[in-house]
Amino acid sequence: MNKIDKLAGIISIGIKRSNEKDSDLIPVTLNEGLIDSVSKYLIEGSTIGVKASLNIDNNILRIVGEKVTFINSKNE
Repeated sequence: MNKIDKLAGIISIGIKRSNEKDSDLIPVTLNEGLIDSVSKYLIEGSTIGVKASLNIDNNILRIVGEKVTFINSKNE
């Protein structure tokens, strides 16, 4: 499950565990241009690729997305 917080510029990407039903939600910060595209085209269950960098800010590790590739949608 992917969740988008457009105001904060954050997308939470669901990473499915191999032997479990649950997913881990990983927050990724996107710039305004990327978050606009993602919020417009991404649907729950879609597969995307994210090129990102890791930044440490006040001892908090943050993932900052630089590029998003739409691989497929759940409807395909």
